[in-house]
Amino acid sequence: MEPSDKDQGKKKLNEVKIFSVPFALEEMKENISISTNNPSKPSKEEIINQAVKFHSEGNISEAAKYYQYFINQGFKDHRVFSNYGIILQNLGKLKEAEVSTRKAIELKPDLAEAHSNLGNILRDLGNLKDAELSIRKAIELIPDYAEAHSSLGIILKDLGNLKEAEISTRKAIELKPSFAEAHSNLGIIYKDLGKLQDAELSIRKAIELKPNLANSHYNLGNILMNLGKSKEASLSLKKTIELNPDLVEAKINLNTISFKEVPQWHIPMINDYERNNAYLKAIKCAIKKNEYVLEIGTGTGLLSMMAIDAGAKKVITCETNKSISEIAKKIITKNGYQEQITVINKKSTELNVDHDLSQKADLIISEIFSSEFVGEGLQSSISDAANRLLKEDGKMIPEAGEIKFALLQRNSKIEDFCYTGIVNGYDLSDFNQLTGNKFTNIVNHLNISFLSNVSTAFSFDFYSKNIIKRKEKIIKLKVSKSGICSGLITWINVNLYENIYLENNPSCFNNSHWSTPIYTFEKPLEFSKGDIISIKATLLEDKVWFELIK
Repeated sequence: MEPSDKDQGKKKLNEVKIFSVPFALEEMKENISISTNNPSKPSKEEIINQAVKFHSEGNISEAAKYYQYFINQGFKDHRVFSNYGIILQNLGKLKEAEVSTRKAIELKPDLAEAHSNLGNILRDLGNLKDAELSIRKAIELIPDYAEAHSSLGIILKDLGNLKEAEISTRKAIELKPSFAEAHSNLGIIYKDLGKLQDAELSIRKAIELKPNLANSHYNLGNILMNLGKSKEASLSLKKTIELNPDLVEAKINLNTISFKEVPQWHIPMINDYERNNAYLKAIKCAIKKNEYVLEIGTGTGLLSMMAIDAGAKKVITCETNKSISEIAKKIITKNGYQEQITVINKKSTELNVDHDLSQKADLIISEIFSSEFVGEGLQSSISDAANRLLKEDGKMIPEAGEIKFALLQRNSKIEDFCYTGIVNGYDLSDFNQLTGNKFTNIVNHLNISFLSNVSTAFSFDFYSKNIIKRKEKIIKLKVSKSGICSGLITWINVNLYENIYLENNPSCFNNSHWSTPIYTFEKPLEFSKGDIISIKATLLEDKVWFELIK
């Protein structure tokens, strides 16, 4: 998401904010004074001087009043019409700004600044070709007019003439090396040319010249996102928001980075009280005093703190996501466990005894399974940890698990999630051909009913230390009651420790954050009680798949 260009008076969400430099007021800042000879009828110069004084001080509303008063009195001066055009442009009154600036040019045809300002206004109006002509006229009048060369670069960029845009912007920088806005604009042109490293360098130069240029920080953040430097991009976007809290696009992009770094499913997982309480019960049962614990997947540090409170002497916890590991350290310190819990920003497969751990663990705790149980490197991570990092008689939480499934009885809520058909009298059923037949984001509590007994597709024993690389099964299900079947539904059953289980069976009320993936048939099928249905189940280490065998 790119920022809207407020100077344009309309949203342009797909463009990067770049800088148009208006006519400077230097020629009108000289000899500013207010005459008191006849205050009831100020002279033209007194009005102009007062207007320019307000304008130079940033008191735009008062400056506008004086300019407007001057014009209403029938006075004519190119300076007033040009400067008033600048104010109108910044207020988003573009047509009025165009009229005022054209009047300045009519009064003084060789006023290069007014031609340049008119070009910027016409660009904001979307009239790019005329804008280019106006800027080129300004450059014809003053060949070394750096601001005009920069504005021409902007317009050429908008026209898609990127190489010419680069040349014009480079000329502006050649004429005025300290021109921060031009450096920033050049960075955006480089970005569009695919030269991301050059783009980063140009915008960093702009920030060096003007550290508080909010849009340069914003543009740098976007470029760093494209370079995959999420951490640096976040810092740039946070700086943008600090400098310009109203730049919504920066907030949107920062949220995008946060979502990629820490997907929002973490929140319902953290707040899954059934999960938390089941883990707490297992930890209390498994831990004896003075035990040395390894946790795989730190998250908030919740399970590590539970382990300490249950009697562990020391917990080493590892987390691959740097942002999460840093926050976990903060949480652990805030809760007073920093002396007993050490957070390491590594994969568990990168940990070494003696270097990262002072000894092999008495207990390994992990909660890295997905809604399909496998995924996130579950098997390889736990197998590696059991082989290298666990004592010979060590314990694990979880100890085992299963992927379970059953035939799914059709109901209207499931249909609304998985199929389309007749909508408002129109047959849209062909659209189902595009959506596939696996739905993983189905919410719980859809009044699930089964048309078969529950079956186990795959089982995992983590003490076995084996990894199932590929396994296929043909499983025959007996239809337990007649009805229309949408497909089949899967869920997980985790054996945390001894007789402590955590299951999210969708036919039972539960508040589990894990979803229950549904595999639909090409179309709902009618089954009779006693029918035998063949299902092929496939496990590919970190993926599973189910399908109907006809």
